[in-house]
Formats: sequence, C-alpha cells, structure tokens
Amino acid sequence: MNPQRCHLFLRPAAVLGGLALAGLAQAAVIQGTGSAPSSVSLGATDAVGFTMADSGPGHILVVPYFTAQNGQGSVLHLVNTDVNNGKVMKLRYRGAGNGDTLLDFLVLLSPGDVWTAAVVAGGDGRAQLITADRSCTYPNIAHTGVSFNTARLNPTLSDADKANHTREGSIEAMVVADMPSASMYGSATNAASSLFTAIKQVNGTAPCTTAALDATLLTDATSEAAAASRGLATPTGGVGGSWYIIDVPGTTTFAGSATAFKAVNAAGKNARGNFVLFPQSNDPVSEPERFTADPLLVSAGLAGRTKDASGNLSNLTTAPVITARFSDLPDLSTPYYLPASALNARITAGDLSRLMAVTEVSNQYSTEPSISAKTDWVFALPTKRYSVAVDYSQASATNASSTALVFSAVPPAASNNQYFYTATTSLRGNTIFDARGTASACTLYEVRGLGGAPDNEILYDREGTLKGGGFVIIGSFQRLQFCGSIDVMRVAVNPSGPSALATSVSWHYNDSRFTNGWRKIKPVDAVTGLGLPLLGASFIKLTNPAAQPGVSGNYGITWPHMMTK
Repeated sequence: MNPQRCHLFLRPAAVLGGLALAGLAQAAVIQGTGSAPSSVSLGATDAVGFTMADSGPGHILVVPYFTAQNGQGSVLHLVNTDVNNGKVMKLRYRGAGNGDTLLDFLVLLSPGDVWTAAVVAGGDGRAQLITADRSCTYPNIAHTGVSFNTARLNPTLSDADKANHTREGSIEAMVVADMPSASMYGSATNAASSLFTAIKQVNGTAPCTTAALDATLLTDATSEAAAASRGLATPTGGVGGSWYIIDVPGTTTFAGSATAFKAVNAAGKNARGNFVLFPQSNDPVSEPERFTADPLLVSAGLAGRTKDASGNLSNLTTAPVITARFSDLPDLSTPYYLPASALNARITAGDLSRLMAVTEVSNQYSTEPSISAKTDWVFALPTKRYSVAVDYSQASATNASSTALVFSAVPPAASNNQYFYTATTSLRGNTIFDARGTASACTLYEVRGLGGAPDNEILYDREGTLKGGGFVIIGSFQRLQFCGSIDVMRVAVNPSGPSALATSVSWHYNDSRFTNGWRKIKPVDAVTGLGLPLLGASFIKLTNPAAQPGVSGNYGITWPHMMTK
C-alpha cells in the first residue's frame, strides 16, 4: 500500500445530509439504522468517507484493465473475507473508449466465498464472460457464457468495430448489501433468511433458488424494514479482488490486485455504508441524478455541453441523453455514505477522484530487441465517465459537433477543483473517432518541466542519462493527452511498434527514446494545479531466445505505476 494514496474524506451528516432523515428510503439508497442488523433494521450507516488502498479488502473494487484481444483472456477473482456475512456485489464491465456499460449483473457471495470468471472473445468477435463457478449470479450466468452487449456503443459503428470495443475496458465491483448468516428471520425469527439459504453452498454448490432471488433482487425495497425483512443489511465491505491476463497463444501472464476503496467511520475504521441495492431490471429510474452523476443519464438541465474550471455548467441539456435504468445503478458516484441527492452523487464521484488524483507517474519500460521486449503503459480513469462523456447522437462514425461532449459538475461547482472541463477536454482533431473507432473525449494537460519548458515527461535510461520530451504537439503547445476512459501508451521505437497487450481500442504511441529505462510523466492541469485521477501499470512482454524446444521462453511483467499526489 502506498501511504501517500490513503486519504480520508470526512463529511459530517449535519453538513451534507441536509434535512434527510436516517433510514429514509429514496428508491434503492437507504441509510440504515439500528445497533445491528435485524429483520426490521439494516444496521446503522456510520461511514463518513472513503480511504483507498492498492489492494483489498474493501467496499468498492476497481480493476483498471481487461482485454480479450488477440487470443488473450482476463480472469477476475472476488474473495469474501467476511466469514459471517454474505455479500451482494454489483459487477460492471465498461468499455475502454467512452466508459459505456458492456455487461452488468449481481454476484452473490456466501461467507468466505470466492467467485471467478473470465472474459474471452466469442465466435462473433464480441467479448463474453464465462465461468464454471458455483456461486449465484443474477441473472444467472450460464456456464456456456454470456456475450457483452453493444447497445450502449456508438450505433453508427460497424458490427466489427462494435465487437472490438467490447474486448477492452475496466471493471467496477461494489458491495451493495450484506446478507447476514444469523438465524433471525421467518415467522419465528429463528431461521436464516430465504435469500441466505438460496446462496449458501450445499455440498459445494449454492441452490440459487429462483423464487428467493427474484423476490429479493428484481423489485425495489422502498423502505428499510422491507429491505431488512428480505435478509439484507448495510454493506460492511470485506471483499478483495485479483485479476490476471493470460495470453494463451503467447504463453504469457500479467497479474495484479484490484484497487480497493473502503468506507470508513470518523475514526478511520471499517464502517457500514448505505444500502445501495437496486433492482436488476430495465425499468426506468425517476430522478436518476439522485443516484448517479453520469452526465448521459441525469435529467434535463443537470448536465451541460460546456463547463468551466470552477464547475459551472452552460449549454445545458434539454433531455436525458440516455434513459437511466435500474440496472445502470449503483455506480461509482452513487451516494455510499450520504443521503441520495444530485449534490451528493457529485460529491461522491469527486471524493473518489481526489483519492486517485496524482501529479506524477513513474515506471519502467523496455524495448530491448535481443529479447523482443515490448511495453504498454495502461492509464485507467475510472471516474472520468462521471465528469464527461460523449453523446453519440451528436456524432457520426467519423465526425462530431462541438456539442458531442456532455459534462457533469464533478466535484460540485467551486473554485479550481475540476479534473475535466471544456478547456482541457476536446475532441481529437475535431473528430470523435480516430482510425480505430475510439471515442476521443481527450483530456489535455500543458505541463511545465525541465527549465520551464512545456515538457510533460522526463526520461532516463538505466544509467541515469536524462532527456526531456513531450507527448503530443497541439498548436504551439506541447501537451500530454489522454483519450477515453482508458488510455494505453505503447512505448516503442516507432508508431508501428509491437504492443505487449495487443491493444486496439484506445491507445497512442510514444517514442521510447532509450532502449531500456524509466520515465516520469506529470499530468497536472495548468489552470487548477490538479493532477489526474488515474490507476494503472506497466506491462512488459519479453522472450528468451535461448529457451530450449518444449520450454516456454515468453514472460510477462506487471509493474504498478509509482504515483505521487
């Protein structure tokens, strides 16, 4: 864990809760009451903020990158370290370009349970999720696999381009509710809930009783008592995550831990968050801005086509860009410790952004030809979608109007606290898509480096030789450019150089300058002085030319980025 990246944001309910009452249900966000969960109360929400760790366990997990490109598969493990409570997890796979939802569902972990699944390319080219795990999911993920959905992608793209956009992205996993194992339900309040009985393994397999799951997960719990009577409680976290990318044809593996966000109380200890279990249905949501800051989902007038550095929106939307559905919720902006409101959704996304924001990123790379080394740096921006997104209705497959970008005031409007706003966010070359069909809501940073020059990166070789450099020349300025919700920087000796991850959705080339070495980039906004909220790692693939026949000579290295706040 990097101690520089663990920060606590305390927000007293008396300041931000307004007149909201504890335990008041607003659709599926409920602040629990009671000294402990029971059949009538969820257990008091005592969380006041988040802390961040480079690994779990926690309440929210983010995996910065998955891929199913070029024969690769990405495997996720969710581990419930709580041996007394089951966990209802909301799992969402987002695309690398615009952060569009590709697949979302619920995973129901019993106490001490581990759930695993893999993303691979299907026969139609679309990514698909496959699992042999015997824990419950809702809807049920058949062992034959389920294909990722292209409905939220740009409708003007070809089927092949849409399929390509499903094969790279990031993962969000949230504990939305606990499932207590205590015998305190039923008419005599001396039995486990029907929900817990349905998800608890019997001889290694969970029953996953359809009636019990439907009754709990398909309809909204409109009160605390209703939610508690179903065998649910406020979430206490306790879930960790791990991932690995395996290149079967290339016999190479990359691996790492999911980044964890823990809800904590005023003393900085693990706490109960809000109950945030939404029905897994496609029913429309009334006033979705109470639960999400996503500018494409909020109601008319609550997002804008332009935004200044203080968070003031203009050119306001006249209708929601996308109709929000219950299955869209919760997301990373859903109020987890504050009452549900449009303000608090923006605060939540802003708090997570501050935890991830960094002013410097350093890591190693190699392009050593003697071992066929190739390097990709992954930069994931998990909260970008809650600040800015591309409106496909304002775009064709190759061009977009100036109104194609839609902004939300995340964090809420105030002086110099915006990570994404009109002056730093543009469409690449006045188009929405580059040659790879990538949504290009590009974030640009002019950064001062060596000797006051507009350098945004500094490079060293392994002997300490120094050289300054720059990413992209735009007009007369030298700027660092991130596009999409994920950006992969291909470090190579020329633009056609190889990619360690075979990425093809959202990437750019950067000259390696030295064959081997390390570099530092500085994604600092020149106006606000803020860094960029990001996660990621360096992925290096190499081959041992002296490997004997029958022995694999391919190797993969994953080095998490070294971050400075």
